[in-house]
Amino acid sequence: MEQFIFILALLMIGIVLQKAPAPVDFAKSLNFFVIYVSLPATVLIQIPKIHFDVSALGVILVPWLLLPIVIAMVILMTRNHPPQTRAALLLVMPLGNTSFVGIPIVHTLLGEEAIPYVLMYDQFGTFLILSFYGAAVIARYETGMFHKRLIMKKLLFFPPFIFLVFALVFGETPSIAQPYLELLSSTLVPLALVSVGYSMKFGGEVDYTLLTHSLVLKLVIMPFIAFGILFAMGTDPLALKTAVLESGMPSMITAGALAIAAGFAPELSAALVGYGIIVSLVTLPIIAYLMERVL
Repeated sequence: MEQFIFILALLMIGIVLQKAPAPVDFAKSLNFFVIYVSLPATVLIQIPKIHFDVSALGVILVPWLLLPIVIAMVILMTRNHPPQTRAALLLVMPLGNTSFVGIPIVHTLLGEEAIPYVLMYDQFGTFLILSFYGAAVIARYETGMFHKRLIMKKLLFFPPFIFLVFALVFGETPSIAQPYLELLSSTLVPLALVSVGYSMKFGGEVDYTLLTHSLVLKLVIMPFIAFGILFAMGTDPLALKTAVLESGMPSMITAGALAIAAGFAPELSAALVGYGIIVSLVTLPIIAYLMERVL
């Protein structure tokens, strides 16, 4: 309970800072440090702990298996809505906040040993889907062009992905570096959650029926489908729980920002991110409790 209170407190700090005379691009500055320092340090510590087996494969496959299911459901949900609304949901719904929100939530609910699986889901699932699928959605509904070279450049030079490959190839870092990596890694949760709180937006003219249906799909239906897939695969309980919680994370802030920048139903996109974070603080513990009773 204390850890959840801490998470809420950090989110509230970010929300309160929206009213403060914060520097320009305050959230971007926090995100920059998290992406270039905190997350790579976490990757170097946690990735060598992973044992690649069927369970790890299941964690990596689940977000990709969920993707076509979510696309089909979004198309059904938006059959009577404008193309820009469909574009917003196609971009925001499949992509969860699997690192900035995922790491602290899973750490709280499942413990430190689950973090390697979080990173696998995030880097080989969410990040790659954002890089390829997200770019394709924007190209389809906004520019009509698909810049393959630019996408590959962003992928290959994304710091956490570089360190992920490094950790997979070279394994654990020297023991002398571990205390310093742990110190840098410890900055991830507070900085990420303050940034999330600072970036949260509410209100606007929103179709609340569509918003409600979208939140149910994102926060309830997706994790239960993931549970079915992983249970059928015979996935290790810890890997299963981690991947299910990751699949039920609220929509990614970056995906929401991209949708807003592209003009894809900005109010709805912002509401899905903001309300999704609040609602997920209720749904994720319930899902974790149910899995604990079943497994």
